Amino acid sequence: MKKIIKIGNTEYSMKSSAYTQFKYKNDTGRKMLQDLQSLSKLQDVEADKLLASIEDVSEIILRISYVMIEEADSTQVTTFEDFLKNIDGLYDNTEWINEVISLATAPISRGV
Repeated sequence: MKKIIKIGNTEYSMKSSAYTQFKYKNDTGRKMLQDLQSLSKLQDVEADKLLASIEDVSEIILRISYVMIEEADSTQVTTFEDFLKNIDGLYDNTEWINEVISLATAPISRGV
């Protein structure tokens, strides 16, 4: 499944397929579904612990985004670091986070 998602001030074409979770694990050494599950647990985090969790959320969601951007069209990004350097206003609008999660889980949840 493909979708255009705006992160900061840039729109990216993203793709999610059965391959996405394997590419994520190959790139990060982490299991994508476990990372997505850990994001859902953060809804119950107390306010004083939330700030520390934001760093974890950022890393997970940005790495998943990068993998799906690369899968859709690798010419959109060069490296993960360059991708991050080009994001302005990361949290000006956070709607993109739910869109990324929804797209990432689409192959295992029968679509968005």
